[in-house]
Amino acid sequence: MRISFCGLKENVLYGCKAISDVKKDFPNGLMSNTYYDLFEKEKDLEVKESLEIAIDRTRFIVDQYIRQGFSSKDAVEMAVKKTGVANCGEQAVLVSRKLDKEGIINKIVQMDICRSGKGYHYVTGGHTFCLVGASQDMDIKEPKTWGDEAVVVDMWSGIVKKASEALNFFYGFVVPKNNEHIEFSSKTYY
Repeated sequence: MRISFCGLKENVLYGCKAISDVKKDFPNGLMSNTYYDLFEKEKDLEVKESLEIAIDRTRFIVDQYIRQGFSSKDAVEMAVKKTGVANCGEQAVLVSRKLDKEGIINKIVQMDICRSGKGYHYVTGGHTFCLVGASQDMDIKEPKTWGDEAVVVDMWSGIVKKASEALNFFYGFVVPKNNEHIEFSSKTYY
């Protein structure tokens, strides 16, 4: 495995190449119900419902492959090839696999909006993406420790940016409300 110590510019190039490679595998694009919720100007309830059903189908197929003994990353790739539907988490897995094949160490990061109070703590929403070039001694829960060379590679939103810039972008659409806060974790998908 190669760890990227080359710098920010090279990490951005690794990320761009990984996204480009995934797009070559899926030339018709990948449908996503949450992308539709956030970015489509003309929303159609039937389209939204069909996308939600399609992403549920993808996840059902992933679960079936895992039960058959496939690794979670293999299961995600095979399921998405069948359905053509992938939300942010599935897209992060596809990008991570491309980075893995190039020998680039990466993490799949889950950014959750959590609501906490006396006696309760639960997730109300979130986003998943890849991270490359992070400091070896980083704490995934603390983005400030990810380092100046860390790059977020996010096919779902179409960004490959320095981690601090990407997080500012995400905070624009993942907005915590009262009693909510954001938590980061390393995601081993499914």
